[in-house]
Amino acid sequence: MLQQFVKITGIIKDAEGNLLVGASVSVKETHKGVATGETGEFSLDAEPGQTLIVSYVGFVTQTIKVGEAKTLTIVLEKSPNKLDDLVVVGYGMQKKVSQTGSLATVSGQELNKRPAPNVQNLLQGRVAGLDIVQSTGQPGRDNASILIRGVGSFGSSSAPLVLVDGVIGSISNLAPEDIADVTVLKDASSAAIYGARAANGVILVTTKKGRKGQSVLEYSFNIGRSTATRLPDLVYNSAQYMELRNQASIRVGQPAFYSQDKIDAYKNATDKTKYPDFNWMDYAFNPATTQNHRLGFSGGSEKTTYNFSLNYLKQDGVLDKNDYKRYNALLDFTTQVHKRVKVGANVNISHQLITEPWQTNDGLVLILYHSAPTFGPYLPDGSGRIASNAYQGESAGQRSYPAVLASGGQNTKRYNVNAQAFATVDIAKGLVYEAKGAFSYFNEDYRNRQFPTPSYYYQPDANGVYQLSDNGTPTFEGLNQTFSQSITQTFYNTLTYTTTIANDHNIQALGGYEQQSNQSPNLTGTRRGFPSNDLNELGAGSATGQTATGNTTEWALQSLFGRINYDYKSKYFLTGNIRYDGTSRVAPDTRWGLFGGVSAGWRVSEENFIKEKMPWISNLKVRGGIGNLGNQEIANYPYQDILTASQYPFGATLNQGAVLTRLVDKTLKWESTRITDIGLEFDFLNGLIGGSAGWYNKYTSGILAQRTDVPGSVGLAAPTFNAGAMENKGWELELRHNNRIGEVSYGVSALYSAYKNQVKKVVVQTPGTLEVGVPYNSYYLYDWAGVFQSQEEIDKWAKQPNSGVLRPGDLKIKDQDGNGTVGPEDRIRMSPYPEFTYSLNMFANWKGFNLTVFFQGVQGRKLLVRGWGIEPFGQGAPPPKKWLNAWTPQNPSQTLPAIYLDRANYPGVTGYNSTFFMQDASYLRLKNVYLSYSLPQRLLDRISSKGLTVYISGDNLLTSTKYEGADPERAGGGNFSQFPQLKTYTLGLNVKF
Repeated sequence: MLQQFVKITGIIKDAEGNLLVGASVSVKETHKGVATGETGEFSLDAEPGQTLIVSYVGFVTQTIKVGEAKTLTIVLEKSPNKLDDLVVVGYGMQKKVSQTGSLATVSGQELNKRPAPNVQNLLQGRVAGLDIVQSTGQPGRDNASILIRGVGSFGSSSAPLVLVDGVIGSISNLAPEDIADVTVLKDASSAAIYGARAANGVILVTTKKGRKGQSVLEYSFNIGRSTATRLPDLVYNSAQYMELRNQASIRVGQPAFYSQDKIDAYKNATDKTKYPDFNWMDYAFNPATTQNHRLGFSGGSEKTTYNFSLNYLKQDGVLDKNDYKRYNALLDFTTQVHKRVKVGANVNISHQLITEPWQTNDGLVLILYHSAPTFGPYLPDGSGRIASNAYQGESAGQRSYPAVLASGGQNTKRYNVNAQAFATVDIAKGLVYEAKGAFSYFNEDYRNRQFPTPSYYYQPDANGVYQLSDNGTPTFEGLNQTFSQSITQTFYNTLTYTTTIANDHNIQALGGYEQQSNQSPNLTGTRRGFPSNDLNELGAGSATGQTATGNTTEWALQSLFGRINYDYKSKYFLTGNIRYDGTSRVAPDTRWGLFGGVSAGWRVSEENFIKEKMPWISNLKVRGGIGNLGNQEIANYPYQDILTASQYPFGATLNQGAVLTRLVDKTLKWESTRITDIGLEFDFLNGLIGGSAGWYNKYTSGILAQRTDVPGSVGLAAPTFNAGAMENKGWELELRHNNRIGEVSYGVSALYSAYKNQVKKVVVQTPGTLEVGVPYNSYYLYDWAGVFQSQEEIDKWAKQPNSGVLRPGDLKIKDQDGNGTVGPEDRIRMSPYPEFTYSLNMFANWKGFNLTVFFQGVQGRKLLVRGWGIEPFGQGAPPPKKWLNAWTPQNPSQTLPAIYLDRANYPGVTGYNSTFFMQDASYLRLKNVYLSYSLPQRLLDRISSKGLTVYISGDNLLTSTKYEGADPERAGGGNFSQFPQLKTYTLGLNVKF
């Protein structure tokens, strides 16, 4: 019987719609196969009932039964195992399977499932040990704090080194759609190649490159609607507010602020315009729109690849007069000019415009917190005049929200250029030389313009006349302008040799040289006396009283570095990194430092006894490493005597001179970090279950900080010196499950990380903040034990830490040592760091539909918060509604004291910190839900498209927390008032031609 062959044709692409060139398609029964061409298409003969095997490096292999369909569109999914994937490392790329250090990679595809403006925030919850805290939702100011494995120093910066395409850069300047992937180097063995800059970890950002194959024109667009995640629930009933404030005033020994007639006028009002219960939060916070456009063109041939993109982002603020615009352009070009020579260039340009009130971020929100409900934004007579308080003294001379908006503003213009050119030369078999030169330019023009704007008391005087209030005057009248630049030049070259000996011994050696220099000039000028509020140029102001100042700072770094990788049969691995750095920031005698790391790995799953007896173990690798890193991120001239220009009188004239203003330590040495790391990586049943676990010890010594024991009588600022040592010990865990059932593929992954911080050595101790054996920057405060209910209880209790007369309803502080007096020795220490952080990511795909649900959380974090919004009536601030249940003789509360007037030095509550003001900032957040649909190929063919995806996304949708403020995610304690995070719903489209 003759075989009935049919011709099968098709196209293979990834989940993003990118064509996969070189994908393999073979017939299982005959082993005959083909590879896709530059268009991602294939054609081969097979019999009905036979099985096609479709595979591509880094993707899950698919099997397809040959049926009636003769034309196939095959979408391959990224492999969860990804052992053959290439990952970016220092000055190169390596297979993930050969890595012996602790690193993690996040793809651009994964990042962009959250359509947020700032790449930093997209990394939150994606890498174990990478802590991202976004403390505000204000447009243009939403840069997050980034820590890798905890705070690394108490003197210099703890921020990681960020490299964009191998050169120092900023993540926040990039458009998220331009990112191919982000790799985080967490331990010494992986980061040691960067030596003096790698103590706090390294983040390697790779932008998108062109790909061989047909050219692709891509357009993407999304529009989002944002609101505040949560706003505090304050007392906005005016009569309640006035009565409570009178109680608070009387409690602290002041007369009642409001007369009963005034209270009754609000309580019995029928005209709520004249006597409002005004909710300032509802008035000021309004939905805002974000829109993002991107146009890209990419492609390539056998010798040349290119990628060009333009991006425009416009983000409006949920508060008035907050606006952020960002323009991005990316050009990447690579060409083979000779069979041994490849050259290329990469240019990344960013332009940012930030427009905002002169009082901004948390400061602007604070204005809303202290505004009483007794007045609205404008006088009730319809004149449009601005109101600031209902009565004189209501908010201690503070401005109202509309008065701030009307009295000026500030704007910031930023330009960033990262331009690179490189060449690689294949000198001989396995020997490759690469040279790269880069120029990074940053320019910022900042202008703060303020002018007086009249405002009035909301309630007229006895004659019915609205009087000018004592509010509305800005802190500065005129224009303050700062112009700053930063120019960084980088050059490095490397020589890499790769060889295999006797088929089993794989060796790669790299050596290189790098030099960097930076120059940062800045100039600040101030003028007053402008003839018009519309003028915003310094030259338009009066020369009388003008000021000008400026300076330039410089630093430089020279380095030699090397790395060697060895593996035997892809089973045993050994890696060594070394770097010799010299920095201008350390004294000449000690400025050169040697840093390095070594790590080893054993892929147990490659042993025969595992393959034969436990074939379900797809991958099992143990690894460990140790190394020493440096931190040069300190001031530019800490060891040098700096002269500051000054004037001095001589006779009847002022003469120009120079003075020393600080002490210096000329024996400064490098701040050094030693990291020990042990890890386990595993995958079972071909990726059905997988994960990793790791433990680390990060010990930083020779920490560079300013002395705190220099008396003021010396007359000079304290020097920077090697102040002490600190340690972080922690665990990291990742678990994942991926599977495919019929046409549904799904996966779940969870991340967990925890660490303990401890100061190990310090020359000058500060209790709590900087103390041996205690976490750095700990809270040092009294332990609140309840509320006094009677004078008898006060008399029997230990003497309290205040000098005033206590009364029932005041806070009760615990006597820790039982000596009958609560003093400084009775204060307790509380860590500011969370017990652990975690995240959970779930996805499912079915017939073009893709659903992703992402949770992120923090557990065990405590915050000390005080002031406006949590304490009652600071500068008139309405208290939270919980104060309606404050202690009274009729309501003997043990959770709230008697209501008091904040900022009145009331000894029963204020004057010291206690755990009464501590809040549990633990939270679990539904960070993102993403649902997309990609059109099938048969519909794409009708519109001549290579891919079309529509999606809807929700960000910060739900938050479970005990924290009482706007949002538990914040940089640290302090004022309770806070610019909230944003809940955002986004609709988007991506189309390719």
